[in-house]
Amino acid sequence: MNLKRLMEPKALPWLVAAALVMALLLTVGGRDTGMASQEEQRIAEVLGAMAGAGKVEVALFYGGETDALGGRTAGPTGAVVVAEGADDLSVRLSLIRAMRTLLGLPESAVDVFVMEEERR
Repeated sequence: MNLKRLMEPKALPWLVAAALVMALLLTVGGRDTGMASQEEQRIAEVLGAMAGAGKVEVALFYGGETDALGGRTAGPTGAVVVAEGADDLSVRLSLIRAMRTLLGLPESAVDVFVMEEERR
């Protein structure tokens, strides 16, 4: 590409748009590192302190609502909890109740699963 063409006034809006798209992709892309967020870690810590829960991992899911910079504008719309003690029905129900209370989610938006032996 010719550098002189990039410096023309009519190319400026395209350059600005490309820079904004790249910045947005870097911002949004940098969030998904495969690691739990601080919110997920804190919730897992709280749930893990419940009787019978054992080790707990939490994944939160957010709706499509974002602001102009790609930040979330709404709370989570769903959650998955994986816990050592989730095979016990009373523990499972307690985990669901706690997630409903902590996040204001309906029961149908929370799934609880038993943790795989290898992850324990």
